[in-house]
Amino acid sequence: MSQLTDDVHQAVAGVLHAHGAGLLSRAVLVLEVVEEQSGELGLYVEASPADMPMWDRAGLLRYAELDLAGQVTACRIDDNAASGGEDEGDE
Repeated sequence: MSQLTDDVHQAVAGVLHAHGAGLLSRAVLVLEVVEEQSGELGLYVEASPADMPMWDRAGLLRYAELDLAGQVTACRIDDNAASGGEDEGDE
């Protein structure tokens, strides 16, 4: 593993452990970064372990996307139920 990957893995694992979330086995960290001088945006992707195959990285990202979509759907269902079950525009 690269030193950066080791550092990121240890930092995230420490935070998870402190909050009782369990052991960190694999991770894909995606960050949007801003170049200090130019303000240009960039994307930073780091995987742990560093030798994780690309298809595993893609699978973890897809799993996260599906989990977030499920959470958004659940929130919308809850909001709709709380408002009486009427959609906007319904008469």
